[in-house]
Amino acid sequence: MKSLIKWLGSIKLAVPLLITIAAVLAWGTIYESRYGTASVQRDVYTAPWFQLILGFLAVNLAVAAFQRYPWKAKHAPFLLAHLGIILILTGGIIGGISGVDGQLIIPEGQANKTLQLFKSELAVSVPDAEPQVVPTRFESRAWVQQPNTVFPVQVGGRSVTLTVDHYFPDAAEEESVDNSNAEPNPAVHLLLRQPPQEESFWLFSRDPARFGAGWGKGHVLFLEPKSEAELHDLIEVADSDPKSRGTLFLQLPGKTEPRPIAVPAAFSAEPVRVGDTPYTLTFKDYFADFALDKNGPISRSDEPNNPAVAFLLSGPEGSDAHLLFAFHPDFASIHGRKQSIPAQVTYRHPAGAQLPTDAFAVLRAPSGELIGLITGPTDQARQVIRPLEIGKAYTHESLGIEMTVTEHFENAKLSRTLANRTREVKAEALHVVAREGDRTDEAWLYSDQPAEMNLGGAPLRVEYRRGQRDLPVTIKLTDFRKIDYPGIQMAAGFESDVQLTDTERGTILLRKISMNNPLRYRGYSFFQSSFIDGEPQTTVLSVRKDPGTPFVYAGFIIVIAGVVLLFVSRARATQVAMQKRVMA
Repeated sequence: MKSLIKWLGSIKLAVPLLITIAAVLAWGTIYESRYGTASVQRDVYTAPWFQLILGFLAVNLAVAAFQRYPWKAKHAPFLLAHLGIILILTGGIIGGISGVDGQLIIPEGQANKTLQLFKSELAVSVPDAEPQVVPTRFESRAWVQQPNTVFPVQVGGRSVTLTVDHYFPDAAEEESVDNSNAEPNPAVHLLLRQPPQEESFWLFSRDPARFGAGWGKGHVLFLEPKSEAELHDLIEVADSDPKSRGTLFLQLPGKTEPRPIAVPAAFSAEPVRVGDTPYTLTFKDYFADFALDKNGPISRSDEPNNPAVAFLLSGPEGSDAHLLFAFHPDFASIHGRKQSIPAQVTYRHPAGAQLPTDAFAVLRAPSGELIGLITGPTDQARQVIRPLEIGKAYTHESLGIEMTVTEHFENAKLSRTLANRTREVKAEALHVVAREGDRTDEAWLYSDQPAEMNLGGAPLRVEYRRGQRDLPVTIKLTDFRKIDYPGIQMAAGFESDVQLTDTERGTILLRKISMNNPLRYRGYSFFQSSFIDGEPQTTVLSVRKDPGTPFVYAGFIIVIAGVVLLFVSRARATQVAMQKRVMA
C-alpha cells in the first residue's frame, strides 16, 4: 500500500489537472454562450470524461495527504484543506452521475409532474407493449452529421435494429421545383421586395395550403378559375355577405337537382337530416382561412382567405368524411379521395367570387394566360394586368411592395430535402433506418414528433425526444405574472404561483416561485427559469436534485476551517517566536 501511494505521489498530476479543469471551464463558458445551458450541462459538466478528470484530481489530493503520514498537529490545516477539496470534488462527481437536472413546463391553470431532462433518447413502442427507451448522445458531437450509430432494441417480443446514419442539430427543409410532374400542376415562383426585405417562394394553384401567402399587411395569391365566367367574377367587384359561411350543394343518389344547405353559424353534435332522404349531415368544423401546422388544420385568421368546411355525410351505404375548399373544388378528386356514398358535393363561399383587399393575385386563365390583379385597401380599388409578363416587376402602390413572377411551370414537381444550417442545437432531426429480419424501413425523426415504421405486422412507433422522468410530486401553475420595465415590453421579472401536491405524504403546499426565491421540497429545488409568452402563459421551471450537495457544503466548511486554523497556527507560532526573542 505504501509503495502504491509512493508511486502515485511521484506522478505530479495536481497542477496539470488544475490547468485542464480551468481550460475546460473556460471552454464550457464559450460552449454555453453558443449552444445554451442545457447543452453545456449535458455535453461538458455531466459528461463522463469531465467526472473522470475530477476523480483523478481527488485521488491525487488524497495521495498527497497520505504522503505526510504519520501526521502531526502542524499538518492539520493542510489535511483539512485537502479533505475539504476532496469532499467538494466528490459531491460534484456524485451530482454529475446521479443528480437529476431538467425543466418542468406548465401552462397556466394546468399541472405537470413529468420532468424534461437535458439528455435525449429514442423511445420505441408497438401496440400493447411497454415502450423501450434508448439513451442517445448525439448532442455531444453536434458537428458530426453521420454518426452511423446502431441501437439494438427488444420491444413487444420483437428484435429490431435502429441505425442513425444522419444527425442534424439545426435541420431545415429545402424545396426544389422543376417542370417534370406527370400531371398538370400549375405553379409560379414569386419574388417580393419591400426594402430592406426580400423574399421568394413558390405558390401552387391546386394546393389549398400553398396557393396563397401573407406578406406584411397584404396577401399574395395564385388562383386558377375554371371558366371565363369565374375569371370575370374574380376580376370584377362582387357583393357578398361578410357573415356568410357559404353553402353546400349535395347531388344525392336518385335526385336530379342539387340540394343547397347553408353552413350554419354554430354547429351541433346532432346530425341534420337532408330533406326527405335517408341521408344525414353532421358539420364538424369551419375554417375561414385554412392552413396546416404541426398540430393539424387551423384557421390562420377570421378573414375568408381560404374557406373550408369539414362534415360527415351518412346514409345507407355508410359514412363519408369530407373536407371541401371553396377555392379548390377539385381538391378531393385530385388527391384520389374515394367515398362510399355516390354523391356529388360542392362548396361555394362568397369569398370565392372576390379577392381580399390589399392583395397581389396571379390568375391563370382557362387558356393558360397569366393575368395580374392588384386590389387596394377598398374593394373598388383594383388594377388588372393583362397579360402578366414573366420577369417584369409590378408595384403595389398602397403597400409599397414590388412583385415579380420569375418562373411559371405547368407541370410543377415539388421535391423536399433536409439539410443542416448551423452547429447550434435548435431543430434536431435524425435519419433512422429500422431493420427486422429482411425487412427495412426509414424515416426522418424530428424532436417530439413520432414516426411510424412498417416492418410487417404491427407498426413500429419511434420518437426522438428529451429524456423524461416522473417527479414524486405534482406542480400546478395557478397564476403567472410577468413584470415589464416601464414603457417597454421587456421582462424585468416573472414569478409563478404554484400548488405542490404530494399524494404519498398527503401534503399540499401553496408557494410563489420567483427568480431569487426557489421552492425546495424532498431534495428537489424548483427555480424560476423562463416563460413562454402567449395564451395561456406558460412557466418554465428548472428542477435540480443533487445528492452531492451535502458533500459540497461540508467540503466548503472544512476548507474554511482549515484556512482559519492555518492563520491561528501561524499567529501562535509568530507569538511564540517573539516570546523566545524577548526571553533571549
